[in-house]
Amino acid sequence: MSKTAASGAVPFTKSPTPEPAQRTVPAGGQKSLTVKLDADDYWALRDYCAQQERKTGQRVTHQQVLVMGLRELLNRRAAA
Repeated sequence: MSKTAASGAVPFTKSPTPEPAQRTVPAGGQKSLTVKLDADDYWALRDYCAQQERKTGQRVTHQQVLVMGLRELLNRRAAA
């Protein structure tokens, strides 16, 4: 008995090329994203939020700033 047969290994065969993933839009709900920042970027974000709070008199969260920046980037890329 060969080693392959004895081990129960399945011989490699090339699988057909998979179909491209279909982009689906989730039906509502939120998705979560974690962002790791280095110390300089974190403190810059924190300072920006504090500055905007002083300017507007309203609370500005890190998440609001990150979502706003991401949307602006994606909209610019889509328009290009």
